[in-house]
Amino acid sequence: MEVPRMYRAQWEERCQLQFVPKTEDRDEWLKEWIDPEGNGNVYQHSLVSKPEGIIGSTYRIRIKFPYRVFTNSGQDDSIQRPPFGKKGIPFISGSSLKGLFRRVCNDEDKLFYCGSPDKPGCLRFNGAYPIGDWTGKVRFPIIRNGERLSETCYTILDIAHPQQEKQVERQETTNANTFISLFEPTLVFEFSSNDNNSDRKIDWQEVKKLLETALKQGIGGKTSNGYGISGKPDFVTFPETIHLSLSGSGVSSTLLKGKVDLPRNWFGNEPQGQGKSEFRPNIFKASLRSHVSRLFAGVCHDEQLVKQKTDELFGSSDNLGEVKIFWEQQRKPHHNSGGKNPTYSTQGIVHIYAPKNKLFLQQVVQFAYVMGGFGKTWRRVSHEHFFRSYHQNNFAIGCHWIGTCTSFEPINSRQNLTDFLEKLYKNCQQYLSIDSPIFLGEWREAWHPQRVAIYSQVVAQSQAIELFHQDPFKHTPAIGGRNPSRDENKKSKLEFVSSVWHRMLPINGNKYLEIVTVFHGDRTPWRDQLIPFINSLKHRGLQLSWGQEPK
Repeated sequence: MEVPRMYRAQWEERCQLQFVPKTEDRDEWLKEWIDPEGNGNVYQHSLVSKPEGIIGSTYRIRIKFPYRVFTNSGQDDSIQRPPFGKKGIPFISGSSLKGLFRRVCNDEDKLFYCGSPDKPGCLRFNGAYPIGDWTGKVRFPIIRNGERLSETCYTILDIAHPQQEKQVERQETTNANTFISLFEPTLVFEFSSNDNNSDRKIDWQEVKKLLETALKQGIGGKTSNGYGISGKPDFVTFPETIHLSLSGSGVSSTLLKGKVDLPRNWFGNEPQGQGKSEFRPNIFKASLRSHVSRLFAGVCHDEQLVKQKTDELFGSSDNLGEVKIFWEQQRKPHHNSGGKNPTYSTQGIVHIYAPKNKLFLQQVVQFAYVMGGFGKTWRRVSHEHFFRSYHQNNFAIGCHWIGTCTSFEPINSRQNLTDFLEKLYKNCQQYLSIDSPIFLGEWREAWHPQRVAIYSQVVAQSQAIELFHQDPFKHTPAIGGRNPSRDENKKSKLEFVSSVWHRMLPINGNKYLEIVTVFHGDRTPWRDQLIPFINSLKHRGLQLSWGQEPK
């Protein structure tokens, strides 16, 4: 009998669960975990049939989470996964629940419920358990070789793919790693008490209220990215919070297709649903963090200081960040899988809490909104909106966001854009206490006027979008991202991050401020196309609005 992959050492050619390309090991591991007896029976927790409320000395609360929940078992191997209980069902430990309570209780309640080193508390924290389909099995339609098929996906398979080094710092290859999180689970939280000698009796409604308050801050890991949040965090109502109302569309994140051959599910049939696409609220933090790094690197040549100041705002593996972000979903995302790759549309409010640096963060938020947007392929405008003839027969490209924020500066013209960018650049110097800005030369997207040029004009429809698909620009690594010399006979892979951003910013009168951002500090990916591209922009009416025009 082969050793199950869960117990194998994690190294190459033996068992690598964490790397996305290593699908064979990962899919077999899922099969061994989810269906250990190989009979198609995926186990559910017995709590699914037990009522809520107080039954004897046990109290149960059932809570549906609108986003993912991640909790790590702490095992010292390469894939992050929750602790497993009986029959492989994940759970959240009682010690984690006790930690939740301690952070929201006052001193008196903390002593009563949680105890002290000298005296145990009266509340027993039994843990939290997912009920129903904890594997998140879904089927979604695909087209393969012209044939309409369906494919199975397990939404517990999550992915982490850091892009900071590749997109902002250097053209380096990054690894996409897998981990396990529960997708929009329903969890049953279970408590009990056997303390009948206390003068104070447990108020179970108070226990419920404390739990709900604690869950507003999130449970488990990655809470700053939107995992484990239930209910609006309290900071949504604080005066230091920035509120940006958004409606937008773009290219969807896609779930990993973990395949486990199950002849039937627990209902005896195959579930229907759209499982390939997912809208991820972590796109807002990722965007703001990367923009702060770009902006700081444009005025400070000390890489360690740039990263330190960015970590102070958005956190690191060692410390929490000052800024807190919450996406309040107002409309469930709509996913369209009719094309060659899935897209989404959504609507909500992103709340950004910045207690010490609200004015600076407010400008960063506006910069992210004005210059590009959020999510996958944010460097390009939505071709579905602005280049329909291309979109109909090709992969979806780009995003498009429309937003309102009462504290934003009005930007309705080229001059407005110039004034805003100049003010933000000076504020970055003030934030870092730098009088003479020197950019970080090793970073590809350091935001300095000698390394970036912004072109814009007011339009009714895009004047520049077709340039991105014209020869030879579409084959230039700085624009198309491909290396045509890699293989002249085959379509080359995407190897480079584009050095150009393109935005159609909605302004007054059903018009747009078309903005093209050109990074030219590193001429290598441009080959000989930088000046022809700039001339083509100017020929179409776009004018330099900030930065220095490359020569």
